[in-house]
Amino acid sequence: MIVEELRKELETIVTCLASSGFGVIDPGIVEKLERITISAAELGMKEGTRLVKNLVDTMKAIHEGTSRVESGIVRLTAIDFYVKKLSSEGKTEDL
Repeated sequence: MIVEELRKELETIVTCLASSGFGVIDPGIVEKLERITISAAELGMKEGTRLVKNLVDTMKAIHEGTSRVESGIVRLTAIDFYVKKLSSEGKTEDL
C-alpha cells in the first residue's frame, strides 16, 4: 500500500465513523484499521501508526465498556486532522 492509498482508506473510514458514531462498532472497520496500522508502520509513518493504533484501542475499549464514546471522537478528530494534513502536504509525514 502506498501513502495515497492509505490516506484514501483513512478518509473513507473517518467519514463512515463520523456519520455512524461509536454506538455500534463494526468489527470490519476495526480489522481495516488494524491493517492500516501495519501498512503505516511499513511505510515509516510513525505518527499515522500511533494515531490509528490509538483509535483501534479506544474502539475496542468502547466496545468492552471501559472507555467512553467521547474518547473515540477525540481520536477520530485527531486522525481527521492528520489525513487533511497529509492531503495538503503531499506524501510526507511531518506533523
